Amino acid sequence: MMNKRLIGSVLAVMMTVTAFLPSGSVAAEGGADQAEGGTPEERLYCVGSVSKVYVTAAVMQLADKGLVDIDAPLTTYIPEFRMADPRYVQISVRMLMNHTSGIMGTRFTNMELYGDSDMGGYDDLLASLADQRLKADPGEYAAYCNDGFCLLAMVVERVSGMSYTDYVVRNIAGRIGCEDTGTPVNMYGYEDKAQIFSGRLPHDYEYCMALGSGGIYAAASDVAEFGSSFWTGDNRLLSESAKDDMATRWNASSDNSYQDGSGLGWDYVEQIAYEREGVRVQGKGGDITNMHAHLLVAPDNDISVSVLSSGGSSTLNRLVAEALLDVALEEQGITVDHSADDIELAGDIPEEFNRYAGSYALYSLYGTSIAEISFPDSSYMQVDIEGLTRTETHKYMYTATGGFAEVNDYGMVKNNAMVVYFEDGEDGRTYIKGSMDMEYPELGTTTMRMYVGENMEDNPVSDDVMAAFENYSSCPWVLTGDTYSSASYDSPFMFFKTVDDHPGYVIVYVMGQSRVLKIDDAFNVSSFTTLPSSSNRDLVDGCVTPGGAFLCSNGMKFEPLAMMPELTDDVTEIELTDGCASWYRIGDETAGTMINVNRPDSSMICVYNKYYEPVYSTHVTDASDQIDLPEDGYIVFAGQTGGSVLIE
Repeated sequence: MMNKRLIGSVLAVMMTVTAFLPSGSVAAEGGADQAEGGTPEERLYCVGSVSKVYVTAAVMQLADKGLVDIDAPLTTYIPEFRMADPRYVQISVRMLMNHTSGIMGTRFTNMELYGDSDMGGYDDLLASLADQRLKADPGEYAAYCNDGFCLLAMVVERVSGMSYTDYVVRNIAGRIGCEDTGTPVNMYGYEDKAQIFSGRLPHDYEYCMALGSGGIYAAASDVAEFGSSFWTGDNRLLSESAKDDMATRWNASSDNSYQDGSGLGWDYVEQIAYEREGVRVQGKGGDITNMHAHLLVAPDNDISVSVLSSGGSSTLNRLVAEALLDVALEEQGITVDHSADDIELAGDIPEEFNRYAGSYALYSLYGTSIAEISFPDSSYMQVDIEGLTRTETHKYMYTATGGFAEVNDYGMVKNNAMVVYFEDGEDGRTYIKGSMDMEYPELGTTTMRMYVGENMEDNPVSDDVMAAFENYSSCPWVLTGDTYSSASYDSPFMFFKTVDDHPGYVIVYVMGQSRVLKIDDAFNVSSFTTLPSSSNRDLVDGCVTPGGAFLCSNGMKFEPLAMMPELTDDVTEIELTDGCASWYRIGDETAGTMINVNRPDSSMICVYNKYYEPVYSTHVTDASDQIDLPEDGYIVFAGQTGGSVLIE
């Protein structure tokens, strides 16, 4: 049977299909230059977490050869792997691939770098994990875990005797003819990189140094070719049994659709809309700060779709991929209906729901917050959510399916409303499940099913302990421990918030996300949620050190902004130390003025306004050496040890 291909779309799409277009037909990648003869010059993108399918394929190759037993303990292949939790010895290689290891989540320190390919963060992973506990019993439930896939890259290295990069280039990309695939190790400085923008300004290229979880770089056609290796009958990379294992849901014996539907490496291996038409699909999305990806494969229909973009999100890329998949399926006589079910309201709330009133840790796309749930006169459900600066009130009405849907001030179901359901857990906790069909005009609908909340138990602490955290909440904290090229300086502020009605807990806002933590004592906080889905991803514990810094278990280090000096006219030189950023407050003396700077190449300067928004960065291409200083703003200097920034 003839393989036929299409390249196209402004988002840099590559499809590999059968019986779709005549072999060799090509449409140009949007925005790409045309080589002589009209052939498009593809760009190199980071595929983000689509990289997890690559490292899983590498491990499964080794399993096909009998070199890895995926159900063996991880310590079989990494003997020095340790954690501060005796259960770590139960973690198997399979659990890393299907996100059920119980590892907290992600080591963020120096994970994404601008114009830099320092492997220090990857090299420090084992030492970081040695100080961490587990959030759940290994194998208990799936919750997205980046660190597990970095460990898989190490497994590949230990078993193969090759660097992970060399293994991918030779045994993954090399076997299927993909010349534009690699990692930051071999693709650093690649000429035909995708353009990156901050706002509308060209920006330094971004490298993800978490090689196993997000560090694959490739052209769109290479990613689609990789996807085609999962077609039924294609054994260029893997045996049929290995591919079937990857495409099996981790909890295949369960009918709980609110738990993650991940296979090995894949985000999902079942989709209801496609299953109704007898089509098997498996897919994986990926995001880093500025680049996004989605790979969608229908293995029995010989269709592979890759959508890579600079800007946007993997969710939007998925919708484009599904639209293109649907076109290919229509050519095979298959029509897929993605329409969402209507939400029907049902009137008064049964009295039995009053027992669910109380405090909850509630998850959203922006993290976890404290929510107070009540049922005024049993006529509706009220949800009061504590935000950083105010409390938001949401109103839900009872539905015919026994859930609650958010409504507007007129009692009408909101667009893209989430329907939530209460569940009495076997562990005695009360959980909240959420179901939402989000419609994107002109693109399609994406469905989310997951656990989104659980009840909070009383956590009494002394007045002195609460006073300590109220003091921590009195000013912002700033990131100081990352290297100069870290993308985390795009959003380096952390805030604590205590809530009078919920003593014993604190809300921490960091990198645009919030997390409710339990206060253990005057210096320590810990994660406590047990939500059995990816809403429980990337958990952290933290402690305030004797020196006054806040250390997160994911490796990030923050210091109070109030302790930072003021930038005055007599500050003329900033000595740089790697991993120790120098912060200054912009006071009345320098606010509204301009400074000229002379800095080393291996350094950065970022400026933020009083609203903590970035207004200047040396990571912007050709950034000026003249810097305007905003009123009540902040400035940070970072660079390699031995260098210095001169100011005049």
